[in-house]
Amino acid sequence: MGDRACWLAFCPDCDAQVTVVDEECPDCGAPLED
Repeated sequence: MGDRACWLAFCPDCDAQVTVVDEECPDCGAPLED
C-alpha cells in the first residue's frame, strides 16, 4: 500500500481537497485536470 497522501490533490478553483481519481470538484463542480 502506498501513502494515502499520494492520492490527494486540491481543486485549482476553490482549494478543496479532492482525490486524484475525481474528475470534478465535489465542492464547486470545477473540472479537474490530471
